[in-house]
Parts: sequence; structure tokens; C-alpha cells
Amino acid sequence: MKTTRRRFLQYTAAAWAGDLACRSRAAGIARMGSPDVVTSHLTVRCYTAKGEPLLASALGALFLFEAAGDRNSLPHPKRELSDGAVRTEVPQQSVGFSHAMAVEGFGNVRMYADAEGRGYRSGQEVILNREFAASRLAVVDSVLAQARTDAISLPDAILTRVQKAKTLLRQGDASRPEPRKAVPLWMQSLRESLWAGEELVLARARHAIARRGPRKGFLFGCNFFGYPAQGEAYAQRFAELFNFATLPLYWRSFEPEEGKPRFARVDEMLGRLEKLGIAAKGHPLCWFHEAGCPTWMAGKSFEQWRQRYRQRITEIVTRYRGRIPVYDVINEAHDWGNDPHFSQEQLLEMTRIAADATHAADPKAVRVVNNCCLFGEYVASQTTYKGKQPRPLRSPLQYLRSVLQAGVQFDAIGLQVYYPEHDMLEISRMLDRFAALGKPLHVTELGVSSSDERDENAHGKEPSKAYWHAPWSETIQADWIEQFYTVCYAHPAVQAVTWWDFADAGGHFWPHGGFLRPDRQPKESFGRLQRLLRQWSQTR
Repeated sequence: MKTTRRRFLQYTAAAWAGDLACRSRAAGIARMGSPDVVTSHLTVRCYTAKGEPLLASALGALFLFEAAGDRNSLPHPKRELSDGAVRTEVPQQSVGFSHAMAVEGFGNVRMYADAEGRGYRSGQEVILNREFAASRLAVVDSVLAQARTDAISLPDAILTRVQKAKTLLRQGDASRPEPRKAVPLWMQSLRESLWAGEELVLARARHAIARRGPRKGFLFGCNFFGYPAQGEAYAQRFAELFNFATLPLYWRSFEPEEGKPRFARVDEMLGRLEKLGIAAKGHPLCWFHEAGCPTWMAGKSFEQWRQRYRQRITEIVTRYRGRIPVYDVINEAHDWGNDPHFSQEQLLEMTRIAADATHAADPKAVRVVNNCCLFGEYVASQTTYKGKQPRPLRSPLQYLRSVLQAGVQFDAIGLQVYYPEHDMLEISRMLDRFAALGKPLHVTELGVSSSDERDENAHGKEPSKAYWHAPWSETIQADWIEQFYTVCYAHPAVQAVTWWDFADAGGHFWPHGGFLRPDRQPKESFGRLQRLLRQWSQTR
């Protein structure tokens, strides 16, 4: 992980501030894709919580997505932005809309509207605030119906919120001709549905955990990058919380000089983990981000990259055979990290090589194909950490489907979850979409902040402008962690959750993202997760 990807995450988190809008307009809001799939126009109107037209500068981050299936985002078509409205060309398929919004009483969240799965088509004029409220309420109703079928006991507060959301939605619809009256009602309905959805997801998760009991072999992890520099106290604290640790294999720093890999640091870290009884994972064997591309590989042909990567993977996995049981064999190959400018077919071939070479060197190693930016917003703007791209991009789901269709053999799907602007119901739905591919899931990286202040010691200095329930604090971080880990531990497809990083001690990725403060003292999140793990070990 490097600061460059964090910049993109900040773009999505700050969508309500209009950053992406300005970028889109400056780029001319060019149409992407073939004109023969565009039939007509659709108008989307959007208002502030008080019913005032939302400024055009805040609307550029609105994007279209497939209303069915994987819900992949679609490249921005030709569109016109004005205060309170987006007039956009639409493809022949039905589409949904996504935009980040500040929902008073809940937080800054990215919302999705899809008309209960039917989507929207050309010729329509929709009010985004209303559609967000109605679409979220429909999802909550669906989850509620399934919970009742599963005989899950639900707090009365959830049912009260759902009923209130329905009443507010009807009242808003009755005032539709007057946005200053209707929009506040729709936004209040949305707030109630957001709270009800999260409470439903948690009730369902806790029910599943209580019914199933402890999950033997579940991996609670974190990267171990602070050792040995941060000393034995770091290692001992680490062992109080985790049974799984990620070790750094970034090619650029691991082998800065061709033919001279630096094994010493990994050897020392692995030796300490073995004494602690903690399982290790290598990350990553293959990555085409600048952090995974040594300068001496610049200008090499695809065949040379193939040969050199096969050699690297064989050397590393053979050395640690039987000692490192899990590897992220390839990282972010869904067009996000692609410094050598490989085609999508070549990225697919490199995925095969990474998986096959790992298996050949250690048939027992678990091979994880790792992915970031899981909601695929970057596909809409055709932008990666390197900026605007000249060719269409794939979402992680599109990439993984191509990997599976090509018959590439691997063992688990890796998911990076740096998404504080998504509520827990939306995160749960995202996990379900990836689980539907039929592979176990490893959450390989995630982090949220414990403060909304600037962090000079982090790679990315500024915490996300998105907030969940309240501005980031140690308590809000602990609340988020408790809910996220509960959702993951309950999900049958999730087998591992790895935090990133353990301590706010310099060089950490996410600002104020650690379980330990800079003085190595535990934050509230440390004790909260520790209590959860003890509770789950005694379930039933």
C-alpha cells in the first residue's frame, strides 16, 4: 500500500465536496464507450437536505452502474451538469445511480438507487434523494423478510425505524411538487432506513454467530511491518490480538538490485512469529503498482516480465515452503496497478503464472487473488492511482469473473476494505456479491481512523472526509471495528480479516488507523476487539 492509492480513496470519500466533479468537468466530461449503445437521455435531479438544488460542482461524482447482477459501475457517458440536475445519455440496459451524500443524523455515505432492481431507463426524470430513500427502504424490507423467515429475533426499535421510514417516504411523495417540503422528508426516511439496515445486519450476524458457535481456524490478522523496529513490546501486544500476520514482499524494495533479494528482514519477522505461534502470509508475490515494479525492470518485454516473475515466485515460495502457508499471489490486477501497461489479457496471464508458480513451489500454500476499490467507482471516471486512463477499465468483479472463466486455479479472493463511506448493510451486500463467485473470502487490508486530525506520521496525512455516525474518534473507530468484525465473522464465506496497520508509530498507511497509539498504548479499539474474540471463543 502506498500513498498514491490513498489519494484515490480520498477522492471518493470527498465526493460531496465536489473534487471529482471539478476533475470530470475539466476533462470535458467526455463520453466513454461506443455510441451505438446509447439511445437517449435521462435527467437526474438532486437537492441538498433542505431542498435546495445541489451545486453542479458537487454532481460530477455521480455515476451510473448496472442495475442488476454485479452492479458494476459504468464509464461516464456524455452528460450535462447544472445546479440541481444531471442530463445524461444512458445505454440500452437499465441503470442505477450512485452518489455520496451527507445524511444528517447518520453520516457521510455513498448511496445507491436502482428502483428495487428494475433500474432506470431513457426518458425518465428522477429525483435522486427520493430514489435513494426508496431503494434503501426496499433493501431493508428484503433483509427484514429474510430475517423473519430465518426466525431471527429482532429488536422492536428496528421495526419502529422501518415503519417510520415508510411513513416519511409517503409524506415526501405527497409533497413531491415542492422540493423544499418533500426532500427533507425523504432524507429523514433515508436516515431511518440506514439505521434500520445496520441494526438488521448486526442482529442477523449475532444470531448466526450464536447459532454456529466458535469458528476454528478463523484468521484474525494484521501486517507485522512494525517489527523489529518497534521492539518486543510491539510483538507481545500483537500476539494478544492476532493469530495471523502479513509479511512484506514488495518487489521494488525486496530486490532493489537485480539478483540480490533481501530475505533478512522477512526471515527475522517470520522467526519471531513462529515463536509466538502466529501464522504468516506473504504479500504480494506479484503487483504491477510502482511499489511492485523494480526500476531495473523498466522497459522489459512482457515475456521478460513473465520469466522474471516466475523465477521470483519460485525462489520465495520454495525458500519458505511449509513456513508461510498463505500468499497474496497477485495484487490489484483489475487494471488498478498496471505500470508496465499490460493488456487485460496479459494481466490475466500474469494471474495464471502467479497462481501456478506458487502451487508448483508449495502445493499446500493458500493462493489469494487480491483486489482493491471493491465498489469499482474508478471505472466510472476511468481513473486509477496514475490518473486518467486511455482505455476502459475493469471492476474487481469483472476481473475475477475473467480469471474464473479462464480456469485459473486459486484458493481465495482477497478484499481490501478501506471504505468508511459505506454503511454496514452496503458492506455486507458487497461481501455477498464476491461470495457469489464461489471462493472463500479473505479481507486482506482495512482501516479506519481514530481521529479526524491530520496525522503527520502516516503515508496519507489527512483522514477521510467521510465519517460514519460521527467524526472519527477512538470510540467511533472502536464501534466501526466491532460492527465490521461481527459482520465478517458471521459471514460463511469470510475466513480471514487483516487490519492495516497495528500501531500509529510512523510509516503506517491509514491516518490514525492503528490499534495502538504512537506511544504503543492500546486504543479503545484494541480492548473492544479483544473482548469480542474472547466472547466468540466461548459462544454456546
